[in-house]
Amino acid sequence: MQSTKVLLCRRLRITPICHMKILNIHEYNDLPEFEVFLNTVSGKLAAAICKKMHAYAELNDIYSCNSLKILNPKIWGYKGTIYKLRVDCGKESARVLFVKTADNDIVLLHGFIKKTRKTPKKDAKIAMGNLERLKNKVEVTQLPMTKYSF
Repeated sequence: MQSTKVLLCRRLRITPICHMKILNIHEYNDLPEFEVFLNTVSGKLAAAICKKMHAYAELNDIYSCNSLKILNPKIWGYKGTIYKLRVDCGKESARVLFVKTADNDIVLLHGFIKKTRKTPKKDAKIAMGNLERLKNKVEVTQLPMTKYSF
């Protein structure tokens, strides 16, 4: 559900002062891991992922929907909240694992193409490892969403 503040800002065509940022974990090579993932999927799927992330940024909050779940901390053994977003585009289906920071930003931990019913251990472990790196103050950079037209 949208807050009164967001609805009022939209009605008056006022842009909220602080937008949620969509961030990547910076890697040692040239591109952050999540951007590498976006470059490996189809342009339509990359655009659909960025469109969903942009919607969160515009609302300045993570809203509940059928395509958003939480990676169960009891099953995977981590502390915190890792969100799992389903993004479908034609026959392609991707999952985006991310967290919300104390600064109200989103940090993209990992993205993968969904091939099985359950979240693969390998992909969950990559996200949990990136969450640990984030807690240890790894460098983050803003995702250039305009690069992936939506």
